[in-house]
Amino acid sequence: MKQELLKLKVDGIAIQGRVFSPKKSAGRPPAVVVLHGIPRNKPDPKDKGYAPMAKELAGMGFLCVLLSFRGCGESGGDFSILGWSDDLKSLLDRLEKKYRPSGIALLGFSGGAAVAIYNAARDKRVSAVVSASAPAFFDVLGVEKDVDSWIGRFREIGLIKDPKFPKSVPDWLDEFDRIRSVKWVSRISPRPVLFIHGEKDEIVPVEHAKMLYKKAREPKELFVVKGAPHRLRQDRVAKAKALDWLKSWKESVVK
Repeated sequence: MKQELLKLKVDGIAIQGRVFSPKKSAGRPPAVVVLHGIPRNKPDPKDKGYAPMAKELAGMGFLCVLLSFRGCGESGGDFSILGWSDDLKSLLDRLEKKYRPSGIALLGFSGGAAVAIYNAARDKRVSAVVSASAPAFFDVLGVEKDVDSWIGRFREIGLIKDPKFPKSVPDWLDEFDRIRSVKWVSRISPRPVLFIHGEKDEIVPVEHAKMLYKKAREPKELFVVKGAPHRLRQDRVAKAKALDWLKSWKESVVK
C-alpha cells in the first residue's frame, strides 16, 4: 500500500492530508474521502485516528484520502465550518485532476458528515455519502447560546490560532445555519446516502439521523447502532456497516 502526503492551498491556507493507494487496481479505483468531526479536545498522541480505517479501505481497493480540515492536525488556519467546505471542494478538484477516480464517496463523521452532506448536495462529482453521527442542525451543540465559551475552547485546543479570528462573530455563527444538513440532504438524490447513528449518542441525539433520513430522497438507508455513543469511528458494528455499504457501492461503479 502506497502512502503520500497531500498538500493544498485554500484561501492562502496550507491544508494537508494523506492519500492511501491500493496495491493493485484494474483501471481507475473509486475514492473514499474520510472527513473528521469538530475536535472537542487536544489531540491524543496515543490515538491513531482514522489511519487504520484508511488502510483498510485501501486494502479493499479504494483510493482513500484523509483530509485535515483547516485548524486541525498539520493544516493551518482557523476553524470555520464553511472554510471546511472550501477545503473539501479543493480536495475534490485535486482528486479529479490528478487521480481521476471512477467515483467519489464521502465518509464523514459528526461535523465532517454535515460538511459531506452540504458539499454533496452542491457538487455532482460526489457519487455517494456515508453520514455518521451528523447533526441535522448545529443548534444541538449550543454554540450560538454560549459562543464566547466555545471560541475560548477552540483557542485552547488550537482550532483557532489567530487572536483576531473571527473578524465577525455573527458571520462566523451564520455559517453553521447555512450549512445545516436538514436544508441540503434532499438534494443528494439520486446518489445514495447511508446514515449511521449511535442509539445512545450523547452529543447529537439519534432523532437527528431519523430527521435527516426522512428528509432525504431515495436511495437512502438508516442504520442505528444499538447502545452506541457519538464517537462511531471506533465502534466495530458501525465500521463494519460503513465498509460493507461502501464495498457494495464500489461494485456498482467498477465494471
